[in-house]
Amino acid sequence: MGIHSEQQSNNLYASRGNATDASLLTAERDGAFVPKRDEHGYMVREQPMGTKRKVRVVLMGAGASALNFFKKAEEQMENLEMCCYEKNADIGGTWLENRYPGCACDIPSVNYQFSWKLKLWTHYYSFSPEIWDYLKSIEEENDFISKYIKLRHQIERVEWDKEAGHWKFDIRNLDTDHVFQDSAEFFINSGGVLNSWKMPDIPGLQDFRGKVMHSARYEEGYDLTGKRVAVVGAGSSGVQIVASIQQKVSKLYHWVRSPIWITAGFAQSWAGKNGANFAYTPEQLQYLEENPKKYLEYRKQIENELNQRFKFIIKGSEEAKKAREYSFNEMVTKLKGDQRLCDKIIPKNFNPGCRRPTPAPGYLEALVAENATVFTDPIGTVTPSGFTDHEGKEYEVDVIICATGFDTSWLPRFPFIANGVDLRDMWGGPDGVTSYLSIGIPTFPNYFSVGGPYGPLAHGSFMPLIERWTQYTFDIITKAQVENIKSLTPRLKVASQFRQHADLFLKRTAWTSSCRSWFKNGKADGQTPIYPGSRLHFMEMMRQPRYEDFDIEYWDENQFAFMGNGFEIREFDGRDITNYLGLLEDGVDKQPQYGEELMNELAGWAVGK
Repeated sequence: MGIHSEQQSNNLYASRGNATDASLLTAERDGAFVPKRDEHGYMVREQPMGTKRKVRVVLMGAGASALNFFKKAEEQMENLEMCCYEKNADIGGTWLENRYPGCACDIPSVNYQFSWKLKLWTHYYSFSPEIWDYLKSIEEENDFISKYIKLRHQIERVEWDKEAGHWKFDIRNLDTDHVFQDSAEFFINSGGVLNSWKMPDIPGLQDFRGKVMHSARYEEGYDLTGKRVAVVGAGSSGVQIVASIQQKVSKLYHWVRSPIWITAGFAQSWAGKNGANFAYTPEQLQYLEENPKKYLEYRKQIENELNQRFKFIIKGSEEAKKAREYSFNEMVTKLKGDQRLCDKIIPKNFNPGCRRPTPAPGYLEALVAENATVFTDPIGTVTPSGFTDHEGKEYEVDVIICATGFDTSWLPRFPFIANGVDLRDMWGGPDGVTSYLSIGIPTFPNYFSVGGPYGPLAHGSFMPLIERWTQYTFDIITKAQVENIKSLTPRLKVASQFRQHADLFLKRTAWTSSCRSWFKNGKADGQTPIYPGSRLHFMEMMRQPRYEDFDIEYWDENQFAFMGNGFEIREFDGRDITNYLGLLEDGVDKQPQYGEELMNELAGWAVGK
């Protein structure tokens, strides 16, 4: 039994009838009666799934994090408008601001760089000017200032507009003093941690007639040769300054008020003798340039050593015991057994790592030099010509250098408001700081931070972490673009549970011991907002967003509206539409241009079948 066509009709599905009936059926077949909307008013969005709506991002601070954001966004993102406000006159953040004598990175140079921008460095531990030159070269090669960065502009107020679904900013042009408004769907804090330097509260400091400088506002090139110099502060900056200037000055005065572990440098097994910095030889640099695989191996071996350091942070571990014994013996030796200094400076009740380890080759030797006077009691007052010690004895100096650190309270310097709550009130109260995995703030929508509280701030290079933070943020922004999401807000309950876990875990680490550190805002018993795990642990947690931890609000009433017209954007944008089978074009996701050669070989008809 067969199916026979009716000659009277050219419509296979038409039944016998008049001409009007036939045209109606043809129209239905051709889609004329496809409904535009359903009975609830819902309409299919006429675009393929994967279409990315345009969104705007405002970044605060043009340091290393912002440069990585711009570079990777140009490579990966679509329909993303970016603007960065930077208070300084150039990019570079901490490496622009900190130019004090001896200012260097405590991480080996080859591991303090982006994976996508490798350089041949002059020293094992790079000095500030070379690191800034590296960052500036990235900016200049990509023309980021003209494209995205507004220098000498400062954010003065930020508030979330829930109805509009964007952040509203008050921006001050520091050159003209003009204040204007801006807005963006996303706000990225790329300002870093150590960006708000503070002078010490010492009576009479404003009356000193000599030269006063903060380490973060040091007058680059200022000659200290033969001068009498007082260095206040024994943190990372202070110890580098003392080690650098001791042999130049005629007299050095320095205060070490809290015990401090002076440790070997990060990855010291690759450093110079006794962990010292060294300049690469021309032969070494040529070897690295000619052998990129060996350069990668070199970086990996150093990174391997850096990643081992988390073990000595754990109280009671064998690694902690060895680190303490090694550091103790090294400090006693370099202090030449000076009983007073050994008793006052070497910690007794906390292990190395309670403060970020302070590699400072030459610092301990400087403390026992003939031209150095070291105080372990507070300074008395500053006089017009010098200072008095804790007993009232007067000393004359020419220069006072304040290496007294930064405001690390995590509180913003401007009103930062979401849902009627100012973050300064939220974090400034008795409950302290609660973040979401360091990158977000509970109840604050569409906000992400690089290096926020409860991040891995205490050990290892920041550069790989910056790259991971950035990719995480891109994943969220892309989801918002594709799925037409209005806001993603870390849930308070989730963030509180993360903090509960972190605070309990951190009690097993040296970080919560009774030392004063910038992690804890200079307090021995302060909150310790450090990530509860190793760097590898953190990077795995940041591998992809946990969207179940967010409250997500959509612009569409139907959250599946992004599925669109049934097609996927790949079918139109030139990418390989059979990518799931593998890629042919040297691993490039591009639609191949097929010829007839393979068909002539493998088609059935080609072999007579």
